[in-house]
Amino acid sequence: MPELTINEIADAVNGEILDMEETGENLRFVHYDFDTRSMESEHSLFFALKSENRDGHEFIGGLNSRKGVAAVVSKEFDPSGTTIPLIRVEDPLTAVQQLAAHVRNTYRHIKYVGITGSAGKTTTKEFVYHLLSHKHKAYRSFKNWNNWIGMPFSILNMKGDEEAAVFELAMSYPGIGEIDLLAEILRPDVAVLLNAFPVHLEFLKNLDNVARAKAEILNYLAADDIAFINGDLEHVLKRTRSKKGRKVYFGNEKTNDIVLKKIVRREHGTTLVVDFFGIEARFDTPIIHRVHLENLFISIFVAQHLGMKHVEIRDALLNIKPLSGRGDIRRHGSFTIIDETYNSNPEALKKTLDWVNKEYRGKKIAVVGDMLELGPKEDRFHREMGTHLASLRFDRLIVVGQRALKIAEGAEKNGYDSARIKHFDNSADAGLFLKQVAEPGSVILFKASRGVQLEKAVEVLCDDD
Repeated sequence: MPELTINEIADAVNGEILDMEETGENLRFVHYDFDTRSMESEHSLFFALKSENRDGHEFIGGLNSRKGVAAVVSKEFDPSGTTIPLIRVEDPLTAVQQLAAHVRNTYRHIKYVGITGSAGKTTTKEFVYHLLSHKHKAYRSFKNWNNWIGMPFSILNMKGDEEAAVFELAMSYPGIGEIDLLAEILRPDVAVLLNAFPVHLEFLKNLDNVARAKAEILNYLAADDIAFINGDLEHVLKRTRSKKGRKVYFGNEKTNDIVLKKIVRREHGTTLVVDFFGIEARFDTPIIHRVHLENLFISIFVAQHLGMKHVEIRDALLNIKPLSGRGDIRRHGSFTIIDETYNSNPEALKKTLDWVNKEYRGKKIAVVGDMLELGPKEDRFHREMGTHLASLRFDRLIVVGQRALKIAEGAEKNGYDSARIKHFDNSADAGLFLKQVAEPGSVILFKASRGVQLEKAVEVLCDDD
């Protein structure tokens, strides 16, 4: 991040500088953090954030011995005994959001890409970043730093000399208004609305509200900005049609502006056949996972919009690959492991099951766990996944977690042999069972919500000790 002076920061966050021991007028910062343990030794600014379990103000005393650091604190904080400069504000979280907006507005030469949706945000972010990096100096937000804390800090961790920067915009609670807040900070030059699936229903209640919340990413488009929107989903169309700005709809349906016409499976990868406003183009990629191909599809046109020619995109696609835990396909011994342990929801699980069922003809095992944040209809969603799985060619079904018992129930009720179903309360035990029963040559799919920690089953299975 380019250096910001303490006075510039105080002005941006409407703060008051409290100089404890030295004037600090020339103090400058290049590092910004909310965890004192990861702070750099000098030129670092600490934001004392509060959470349900921790108050950052409790750790300010530990910074007294450090030179060249300062902290942003709330007005209620007692500065007695503090020897580092402080910036006093109404709320440190609001302050970091204000500072991120200030940085975004200052570095206008950067093209900012914002991506939202119920599934695929991080994968699409990484794909867009990979493509853009082939031609531009690019930046992307750290891991899944995508909420009202993570995204602002991701902006503050840019260097400032980038040509393009890619961010995720996510919501947690209460849902409505969260993406609006993030969009107001980021003001994306390119907005991407991937989808709106039945996630966060415990507080959003219904799918229309999910689409309404995701559509907030369009709220701050300028006249020369653009939004790429999934046009296959009626609830997304409903919530975006009335939004102002330049909108390009993408998807599989012919009514879209950009159409994924065909996916052609090749020996060592896939060819995407696309229609871009009536012009057909083909792109080869080593990616074979159907869900990730859809994410890659729109990533191509984000890169094109930001100045990449098709020949440059084709070159960049030659060595692209998914992130670990998000469709990572690898061999372990005689097994093929499809690692989807990072997250799950009904739509993504259904698509993944369908793709594995079609792609692999041999022995297949589905290891699926709880899908979280589905609200009062969670039992129904899990049973429906079991019903659907029963219609596919999976030789074993292993379910992990109490909610996932409903997947087993739905499968058994619809004719899946109960002798081929096994339930475990924890992921490690599922991994041990797999070691005993998985036949050589099996394809094993792992997919569950993050809280299930299904990656532990993969680790146990792959532990050769």
